[in-house]
Amino acid sequence: MKFAVAGLAVAAAVFAAGTASAATIHDGGMTGPEVAAWLKDKGYRAELSKDDAGDPMIDSAAEGINFKVYFYDCEGPRCKAIQFSAGFDLKNGLSLAKANEWNRKNRYLKVYLDDDSDPYVQYDVNVNAGRTMSGLDDDFSVWTGMLGDFAEFIDWR
Repeated sequence: MKFAVAGLAVAAAVFAAGTASAATIHDGGMTGPEVAAWLKDKGYRAELSKDDAGDPMIDSAAEGINFKVYFYDCEGPRCKAIQFSAGFDLKNGLSLAKANEWNRKNRYLKVYLDDDSDPYVQYDVNVNAGRTMSGLDDDFSVWTGMLGDFAEFIDWR
């Protein structure tokens, strides 16, 4: 009987630890302060403000590159999607052929060109029903890794 009780206690502790590391994101999504706190906990700068529509917006940086976090599908303070976005002001812009090459060869991080042919890269993330913080951490790792890859691709460094 002692072993059964001890076994149940160990199983409960393992289950509790597993659930804590897979914290579920609120069904309604995340707030600006929650995303800012998450970034800060990971050691990143997170300056929270609002965009022209009144939705949250965060200025941050990774891989030595400034980026913004935009919030979408907001109902009240909670938003169901976020977008990581970074722009690169290049002296001579980026050719459409080079942008298309990136988009053809890479998943997730997509590039588009502004009116001056400067590239912008974006990565969209759903942060609502069923998502976990560990899933968000994984998405952020993809973003930061590919952001560095893109900077190398355009000879930013």
